[in-house]
Amino acid sequence: MPYKLVKAVYNVRCRQPHCPFNDQVRIEQEVAGVTEEDVRTEALKIARDQGIIKHDSIYWRRHSMENPEVRMVSGQVRRIGQDAPVEVGSRGGVAVRRFHKGEVILHKGDAAGTVCEVLEGSAYPRTNRGHHYAIGDCFGVAALVPNHTRMSDVVAGVENTVVAFYDLADLRQSEPGRATRIVSRIMEDTLQVVDELGKALDRMRKGKHRLAS
Repeated sequence: MPYKLVKAVYNVRCRQPHCPFNDQVRIEQEVAGVTEEDVRTEALKIARDQGIIKHDSIYWRRHSMENPEVRMVSGQVRRIGQDAPVEVGSRGGVAVRRFHKGEVILHKGDAAGTVCEVLEGSAYPRTNRGHHYAIGDCFGVAALVPNHTRMSDVVAGVENTVVAFYDLADLRQSEPGRATRIVSRIMEDTLQVVDELGKALDRMRKGKHRLAS
């Protein structure tokens, strides 16, 4: 069954050191495809191209933006003809659950058997409230390590947050393309968290240096 993009907004950031460009792109045109992955790939390309045009119109004297970081911050990919809310339940190695605002989605210390994707709403790790998972973002990197436990509570950021829990072993058999995408998104998120922690440590060191001066 074909899929379409619904109300998508992407964040586009220039990776060039010291470049301040970090903007949001709303995709107005209709994007559809035979598979969910087709739609996501095309939407990502559109957002990337629009971001490059905007960046280069401002910073063309300094540098062009050739390899930006592009992330979906809101929107959904839905089956055409399926505009109803996401169905909650379990089937084929995928469990979908709805959460109240503030409800814990993943509990620190629990066995990590699944990875997660936000389908509606948002979530955040309790240890880093400034780091938000929007629609399409994936988390639960501990599930990629055998016999590992959850490293932090993850909490629903808004009312009626809907999260899919994937058993990767089953998903690789039934939908290998989606499994690859989810693992890729989880690794991107992990690298972003590491980058955020590194910047926070740099700020702390600079603050201590100023105090000692």
